[in-house]
Amino acid sequence: MTTAVNTADSSEAAVQERIARLEHDLGDLDDPGNPLGSQQLLAADEQQRLLPAAERLLDAFSLNAEFVPRRLGGRLDRLDVLGRVLRAVFRRDAALGLGYGWTSYLSSVVVWAGGSEEQRRATADLLLAGGRMACGYPEPPQGNDFLRNRLTAVPDGEGHRLSGRKEAVNNAARADALVLFADTPRGPSAFLTPGPAHTAGSGMTLLPRRRTVGVRGCVIQGVAFDDHRLDAGRLLSAVGDGTRLAEHVFPLTRSAGLSMALGCADTALRTTTAFARSHRLRSPASLHSARTRTALVNAFADLLVCDCLSLVATRAVHLLPRECRTLGAVAKYLLPTILTETMDDLSIVLGAEAYATGGAYGIFHKTARDLPMIGLGSAGASASRAVLVSQMLRLPSLGGAADDGELAAVFRPFGAGLPPCRVADDADGCARDSLIGSLQESARCAGGAAAPAAAVLVSQLRVLREGCEELAARPAGKYVSPRAYALADRYALLVAGAACLGVWRERPAGGFLADPAWIGVALARVAARLERGVRVSDGAADRMLAEVLHRFEDARSYDLYATAIGR
Repeated sequence: MTTAVNTADSSEAAVQERIARLEHDLGDLDDPGNPLGSQQLLAADEQQRLLPAAERLLDAFSLNAEFVPRRLGGRLDRLDVLGRVLRAVFRRDAALGLGYGWTSYLSSVVVWAGGSEEQRRATADLLLAGGRMACGYPEPPQGNDFLRNRLTAVPDGEGHRLSGRKEAVNNAARADALVLFADTPRGPSAFLTPGPAHTAGSGMTLLPRRRTVGVRGCVIQGVAFDDHRLDAGRLLSAVGDGTRLAEHVFPLTRSAGLSMALGCADTALRTTTAFARSHRLRSPASLHSARTRTALVNAFADLLVCDCLSLVATRAVHLLPRECRTLGAVAKYLLPTILTETMDDLSIVLGAEAYATGGAYGIFHKTARDLPMIGLGSAGASASRAVLVSQMLRLPSLGGAADDGELAAVFRPFGAGLPPCRVADDADGCARDSLIGSLQESARCAGGAAAPAAAVLVSQLRVLREGCEELAARPAGKYVSPRAYALADRYALLVAGAACLGVWRERPAGGFLADPAWIGVALARVAARLERGVRVSDGAADRMLAEVLHRFEDARSYDLYATAIGR
């Protein structure tokens, strides 16, 4: 079968129409009559399965087409759009987002990056026909024991014999194809092989299901291999190219995965807002409580910060190919921390209801359990921090930002017409750091309520540069100082601040993003993590709270796009 090139409209208007259709089909999460509502999703979670009606809907929507490049018949041409589409699914159920789709993307992206044209077309045909994929990425030394297992592939004629086991593979039993990384005598290599259902008696065995606290609907189980035959056509890229291939696709997975996770945090904020609105005047959880108002405003601002960083990290894969590895690592390192803090703050407002497993607010507890599982994988916080420490050592010798025209497009939430993904393998040779290089100039554009926080970012940038110069001047062969980790934290926050400032500079002419209140509060949230005493003006906070309530009433998302949801 030959896959035809998809010539459908890829404009921003078409993207918004597609997201609106998916949101409409999924319906109102809080509607008790909705077969895809929160009560049905909670019941499926209790049964440790994905909601069948939701899977059928995603089949009808052809969600798999979002993971297939347009030239192969799919709809994938902008990584930021992939994150926006999947937010609609993650907003309802992270297990559904992971179990139905994200795992297939994690697998297929390796094929798009390293497969032959025949392998790419076969994979596109499989996904467009509704098939599933699963993957066993290599786990770096600084990773986690839950996923670290070794596979070995021994040459056998023109193919290989695969042995070993992976203890935790999402969707292994339902996968029509597996992408696996295994050690060979010539180094780690990647392979594409049929899934367990298509390889009976071939030395591939499914292990018992692993129960998890979060994303309970995902079927996570191990796969064992005993002299499993891999013929020559199963190798992706070249023998020994597995490490390079895995590093090559990390920018394509780190940033997009965290962008999708914002859908979970959106639901948490929406649920908490509903809870606060339902309480009478004297309740400490009501909107008349300063603590409650502050928690809602801070959560909204944090989601905007995360979305700005997600936007930059996903669009950099198209526009800043030699910098996207570092930006993806920043997103993977920083966003889970911010979102975890956000969930903790919101749980204080909910009180005992934060632990409810059913009822009107039960979806919050499910979201709080699911959200940490989205970041569990081979590109964890430790691996991402190692990338940032490497950047700290290079920062004193790096130049400034990219040219204004090239960099401006990185910050535009609705900007279409991007070039194809262009991840560079020689990222360590990049001579600039565009986000850090743009910070000082962008800060000059932040007036009004944003000016004090912008000034803090500029002063902290000087501290970062001085610390990196000391770090880079260490004697050759000496271990990197533990201070490098603190510098990595500061660096990640400054990149997030630069992302917010860049979005503010490139904001559309009207709408909420043209309101200076959001940039003032967002920058203050970043600056407060760097320096004590940073305050938000009362006027900006009041404006942000009004927006939180308006978006709740109007059923719109708490991100840069204010997408209409569930209608």
